[in-house]
Amino acid sequence: MASVSAPHNEKCPRCGSGLVDLEWRERINPQEAQELWRCWNCKREFITAVASDGIEPSVAEIAEPFFTNLLV
Repeated sequence: MASVSAPHNEKCPRCGSGLVDLEWRERINPQEAQELWRCWNCKREFITAVASDGIEPSVAEIAEPFFTNLLV
């Protein structure tokens, strides 16, 4: 599972460590996403729910950083 770096305020519910890493994010619906976190200290995984603004990026906004204009 790939790791994603993101600023966060999450702490491990088991040991209280702030050394947690966002492992995975899944959009449940336009208003909510779930995130899977892993603690570096005790190795526990836990899930948080995150509310979002409901505005999803367009295909152009997603593709533009990856497919730049290659015409010279």
